[in-house]
Amino acid sequence: MAMPVARAVVEGFYKVLANSDFAALAPYLADDVVWTISGPVDVLPFCGPRRGKDLVLKLLARDIPVFLAKRSLVPTITLIDGDRAAVFGKLTASRGDINRVISYRICQFVRFENNKVVEYLSLIDSFDAVEQVLGKQITAPGGVCAGDGELVAV
Repeated sequence: MAMPVARAVVEGFYKVLANSDFAALAPYLADDVVWTISGPVDVLPFCGPRRGKDLVLKLLARDIPVFLAKRSLVPTITLIDGDRAAVFGKLTASRGDINRVISYRICQFVRFENNKVVEYLSLIDSFDAVEQVLGKQITAPGGVCAGDGELVAV
């Protein structure tokens, strides 16, 4: 049976992640961590899987800031159960190259072993994020736009 993760560990992880304190974040990551952000890599190049602490730290410290600067996550729900945590919130960031602030919903699922992150899966409202990055509504099959009040699978 997996050892439960303490709320203090989860909160500490999110605090250093939110503060972009990557030196303090490194001890929270397992050497073979799998970090996945779901989304269309053609438009959001920081999406996709990364394996290993070094690649995750490079993603967070260098790759994402090139695309999204001044990121902040405001969690609205945090659930911890056993060795797993789930966070739902809103991510806001600036896009200097297009002079725009974008904001979208995000849900993160994290699994811990020995108080280290071994798996991280982030599900973002990629449809909303892509529309904001592109600066226009995207028409889904059938002529439906996201703003029409319809549900769109992401």
